[in-house]
Amino acid sequence: MTRPNLVRRSFTPALTVLIFLLIGGANGQTQGLETDQATSHGIELYQRGNAAEAIKVLQVVVKKHPEDADAWYYLARAFNSEGAIGAARPAFEHVITLRPDFADAYAKLSYALILANETERAIAAGKRAIELGDHSAEPHYAIAESSFRTGAIEKAVEEANLALQIKPDFGLAFITKSLAHYSLKQYEEAAASLERFLAIDSRDADQDVWRAQLESLRGFKQSEAMTNAPRSAESTPDLPLTGKQVTVKARVLSKPEPTYTEAARRAGVTGTVVIRCVFSGNGEIRNLFVTRALGFGLTSKAVQAARRIKFNPAIKDDRPVSMYMQLEYNFYLY
Repeated sequence: MTRPNLVRRSFTPALTVLIFLLIGGANGQTQGLETDQATSHGIELYQRGNAAEAIKVLQVVVKKHPEDADAWYYLARAFNSEGAIGAARPAFEHVITLRPDFADAYAKLSYALILANETERAIAAGKRAIELGDHSAEPHYAIAESSFRTGAIEKAVEEANLALQIKPDFGLAFITKSLAHYSLKQYEEAAASLERFLAIDSRDADQDVWRAQLESLRGFKQSEAMTNAPRSAESTPDLPLTGKQVTVKARVLSKPEPTYTEAARRAGVTGTVVIRCVFSGNGEIRNLFVTRALGFGLTSKAVQAARRIKFNPAIKDDRPVSMYMQLEYNFYLY
């Protein structure tokens, strides 16, 4: 009678462990199934156009299961759909960590990076997307705008053209192309790009700026009003001069700062708007021309701020004269 009891005692721990493992495995499978169902539900919400609800569901999934690449990817896509490109960026980065050869994630990341003014990383991500076989416009745009900002102007035109071949209504690519052509003194091409942009995106937040710029470009060939060629101030009293041509340069008294647009804040847009203009002898700001832009309404905010500048005009031969100026407005998110 004693031995059977001993045998039962000796097997009880092993049997307990086995039962525990079986139950634990079943629970793990159940949790895995629940995770798959939650991810699928979030994806379905996104595909049905309910990005806001998809974000709520997928944020819960990735918090509990950070290794779920599908959840991260569709979370990023849902953020993009809501205009929250800044929030989508780290999600796309997480996707790439989990799936290093995911071409579309690199493509979408390249766009988010150029909006954040990370030019080198935007180029790297764009090139990697193309290497992996991506055929979307975003990586070409990211390379185009990055090239423009870093001085590779002809490359900017080339990549902007590639982006527009893929996506003919890509508004930001038209802006990059126009500014690049202007830098190359190709004013007719610059004007044509702006015309196309305004034709396809009449509701853009910066459209008033670009309409005024288009009129300036159309007049460049005839008037050459924005050139820096030395001229006689006596023969043309109101002709703007350069800083080297005046006795005393114009002095800024107050320079109001532009505000962020909510769309730009959500998109994670940072960078610099550069404006060339004239500080006229009568105290007015005129001939504003954007030479570097940001999207999502920030270019307009910069132009509006520039118009509110107060200054003392430049002086030449003891009288106030007009002078060319370059203004830079930096937009940062903290």
